Amino acid sequence: MTAELIGASAALASLVGLTLWARAVPTRAWGDGSTGRAQAWAVVLGTLALQTMAAITAAGPTAGVALVIAAWMALGWLLVLAMNLWPQAALRWAPRLGALGGAGCVVALGWLLVQG
Repeated sequence: MTAELIGASAALASLVGLTLWARAVPTRAWGDGSTGRAQAWAVVLGTLALQTMAAITAAGPTAGVALVIAAWMALGWLLVLAMNLWPQAALRWAPRLGALGGAGCVVALGWLLVQG
């Protein structure tokens, strides 16, 4: 797998944590607070660990950490924008894209583990 594909997967994976957090706190578009904050924190931390490992293996330690921070900031802003403009579409597509990114991270890390 190429470093660009792994980096894109690591960036998209942040949508997993962002969408769950948006549902865990009261927001105008999605927030009913039905998901517990403890569960949201666990998913956010797990997502951070997964995407950081994938990004570091793809781009090195400094660039990998910078990629993860930038992904959370940029995709967080875009998610808030999408939640306010198109709440149903964002609710439908953000978790799907996040799951795609998370799966890409898992596949990339597995592939690199098998390759040696």
